[in-house]
Amino acid sequence: MNTSYGAECDWQNHKLLHIDRLPGRSYIKRWKDVQGALRDDESEQLGFRNLNGSWKFLFLEAPELSPFGFEKPDFDDGAWEDIEVPSHWQLKGHGRPHYTDLYYPFPVRPPFVPRANPTGIYRRQFFLDDLSRRQILRFHGVDSAFHVWINGKLAGFSKGSRLLSEFDITSLVRVGKNVIVVRVYQWSDGSYLEDQDMWWLSGIFRDVEIYEVPLVSLFDVSHEVSFDDIYKNALLKVELQIENKTEEVREIECVISIYDENDFCINKKRIDTEVGAFSISKEEISIEVKDPKKWSAEIPNLYTLAIELSSKDSILEVASLRIGFRAIEIRQNNFLVNGRAIKLKGVNRHDFHPDSGRYVTRRTMLQDVLLMKQHNINAVRTSHYPNHPYFLELCDYFGLYVIDETDLETHGFEWIDESTRLVNDPEWMPAFVDRIERMVLRDRNHPSVIMWSLGNESSMGDNLKAMAYRARCLDSSRLIHYEGDAQCEVTDVYSTMYTRMPRLLEIAKTEGKPHILCEYAHAMGNGPGGLADFQAIIEAYPRLQGAFVWEWMDHGIRRRDNRGREWFEYGGGFGDVPNNRNFCIDGLVFPDRRPSPGLLEYKKAIEPIHTSLIDAENLIINIDNKYDFMDLGDIELQWRIHTNGIILSEGKMRTPAIPPRQGEKVAIPFDLESWRKNHAYERAEKAKNLANIGDCDELLSRGRYGNSVFLNIDYVLAEDMRWAKAGHVIATTQFELSSKSLFQKPRITKKPAQFPVSSSIDHEHSRQKIAIFGEDSVYEFDSLSGSLRSWIYKRHRLIEKGPSLNFWRAPIDNDMHILPNWCEKYFLHLFQEDAREFELQKESGEIIARSLIWASPPSQGWGFECNARYIIRNDRWWRMELFGKPYGNCAASPEMIPRIGIKLTLPLDFDAIRWRGYGPGEAYCDSRSAQRVDIWKASIAQLHTPYIRPQENGNRYGTDAISITDRQGFGLAIISEKPIEFSY
Repeated sequence: MNTSYGAECDWQNHKLLHIDRLPGRSYIKRWKDVQGALRDDESEQLGFRNLNGSWKFLFLEAPELSPFGFEKPDFDDGAWEDIEVPSHWQLKGHGRPHYTDLYYPFPVRPPFVPRANPTGIYRRQFFLDDLSRRQILRFHGVDSAFHVWINGKLAGFSKGSRLLSEFDITSLVRVGKNVIVVRVYQWSDGSYLEDQDMWWLSGIFRDVEIYEVPLVSLFDVSHEVSFDDIYKNALLKVELQIENKTEEVREIECVISIYDENDFCINKKRIDTEVGAFSISKEEISIEVKDPKKWSAEIPNLYTLAIELSSKDSILEVASLRIGFRAIEIRQNNFLVNGRAIKLKGVNRHDFHPDSGRYVTRRTMLQDVLLMKQHNINAVRTSHYPNHPYFLELCDYFGLYVIDETDLETHGFEWIDESTRLVNDPEWMPAFVDRIERMVLRDRNHPSVIMWSLGNESSMGDNLKAMAYRARCLDSSRLIHYEGDAQCEVTDVYSTMYTRMPRLLEIAKTEGKPHILCEYAHAMGNGPGGLADFQAIIEAYPRLQGAFVWEWMDHGIRRRDNRGREWFEYGGGFGDVPNNRNFCIDGLVFPDRRPSPGLLEYKKAIEPIHTSLIDAENLIINIDNKYDFMDLGDIELQWRIHTNGIILSEGKMRTPAIPPRQGEKVAIPFDLESWRKNHAYERAEKAKNLANIGDCDELLSRGRYGNSVFLNIDYVLAEDMRWAKAGHVIATTQFELSSKSLFQKPRITKKPAQFPVSSSIDHEHSRQKIAIFGEDSVYEFDSLSGSLRSWIYKRHRLIEKGPSLNFWRAPIDNDMHILPNWCEKYFLHLFQEDAREFELQKESGEIIARSLIWASPPSQGWGFECNARYIIRNDRWWRMELFGKPYGNCAASPEMIPRIGIKLTLPLDFDAIRWRGYGPGEAYCDSRSAQRVDIWKASIAQLHTPYIRPQENGNRYGTDAISITDRQGFGLAIISEKPIEFSY
């Protein structure tokens, strides 16, 4: 065993931040020449070696169990297994994933961690053929701390799992074969700062690289943009740090060039500087740029900043950045981007993939960004740590505002009532400051980053104040965010989470710093609801500048059994205790990134084009452009007029180039007279007045929407964009038109559906049941409960059981806080029906069954008194009327009943359903805006939403007519005079 190398305590020493790690700096790409910089092909980077791939791997229960000499280049690792880097060893069969939201998985005694500290040792070879340039080793992410050796010699040590770590290994490498060894520790003192509502997963989970730099090279570069008073012309200030690793003073020529998207040089500046031996020279250059194309999330114009270093007419290297001309400021309780107050329509995003954990490929990052853009999202908070630099490059290119969050959360101390223990401990201050310093230095050249976040749920104290001070010293061009700073002592924005609407309105109406909801609308399972209501408030008040849904995706880990069946695991699924169960299944997309109904609802709630109907007779609408920078000239308006599933007319037009945050009246180009001449009137009448009700489908002509004509409007991209093709839908709306305005016909007055009375209908009694029968039907009632037992028509069973009263539904995840009371105090899942009266009468050929039912949970002094009437007129049609009122001590009842409705049990082979109402997707009273009223059809299976944890799902809102049949079309239909909801 080996416990030496000066490493036995490094991982539990909060005063030791690193060993020989290079200072933080920007993520710079280096090229042979300017043409390479403009192509921006990473395979052309100068002296770049990617060490991803197969490594040798040994898993240990503790560091002290490491085999002697494991770091030596000649150590025999032939018996070790192979492991792919990047990855997490828990997802490769070693240890187990562990999910917590709040808890630390180990006893809390900082800085100490368990001696039984799972450890992974990685080994691989790499080859060098030239040592004339310096060799820099870079790790993008290692959880949670690690030592690294090159050819048997310690190259360094680092902490901070989601932060970049670089080491100069020039003196340790040789020409030919080299051996790198990395020992990673699952737990370290840094783990106390990384309690971030996620799976605890360990290992080298981001890229590992070696790149070359000349002996005189660009160590770092940063830039800031400012504009003149009218935001037309810009001043670009660039700071260079040029490092000389030679023994001589060097004369260096530096050329800074700015290239537009067509690779045309719009400005260039040259400076000459002298860099002393073994020193770093700082140079500041200002470049005026006339009328640059500005960067915003809506119009993400980018330029290439190329820095060419030369000495004695020989190019040393060319470095490059993608920059955007974008300025941020605060004015009159608002933060402004390029002089305009913006609204953030955001999400919180963890790095996660169901198969690889926090190792997220570039393809997956691209998938996330495209999905966000395609669903009208314009901002992302990197909760709760910096993402890979490539993710920020995508945000720069496609256009997303970013709140870049420090790799910091100490939430578990709240559980032990010591929430400020670390944030006020001066011994821990360097560890706190180190984390934000490395993030800011790495990411400060990205135009997408508009705020630095100090972290998440770490209380408030001196160490966080020191972080804010350090961030401003490094970059004063961006805002500081932190939700835990409730008094805004050091932050530029007032941030809250899960704020209820009344409190949000209070904030909106008071003076103060600009406000954002950094987390809201918990998207766990069947949720979130009320998105449209929240967004309406945000849009109405200037101080409210946006919100971020928690969160982007479900963190389910994919598993398969030996029969190929697949599911997604959450907390506790791996025997991990303590855990927070399925609290990680709370995203707008499922683990495999399929959009949930919540994402569709959010897209609708935050859509950037709003429409109101001004004149229904002449189809005049008002279009409001809710974009902050983009006009609507590249948007096409598509319209459709329909009734009862029949398209009456449709067309499209180019939307006027309405300026941002302005509106304009527009007439839909619908020619009513021409439409009538083409016999559309007759087709509409046929759709509305289907004759001689016989088949189930014909009932869809009746009900609430029987006379309704609808105008649907879609706003789509007229041209391809970076993030979507032409035809992609941006915004939608629907208006109900009266049939009179369109057809100049009187609207049909709604009356209860009347059906012919059958002279052959009769009934018979027994002690337990009552049968009502005609030529082809038998209705069977339970004489004790007063409920319909079954309905048989032409020997086909249409109803197996019911209708019966229903006051319960499957709980949803967001019921978690009220569910114990529902089940353990009020017993709502145990409602009992007591039929107090039941009678049967024959009136004018009709048979009317009446029942009085008391419905109440056990051990409760309140309930509902319900009167039900079944009116049976013939073999095929019957009417149900249900009236109810509460009784008893209602003050002792819960504020909300899970469901009030009726339940039917139907034959299993009834698999086809049509309905008229909101669709085609899931819709509830507080989350239906993404759906439209029309006639829809589906199989029963298609009504189901496969939430990861089974729960209430598949509801269809605002429905007035339903038909349910078997594959041969035999079945039943239901119509309602007022819209109802249904689920299966």
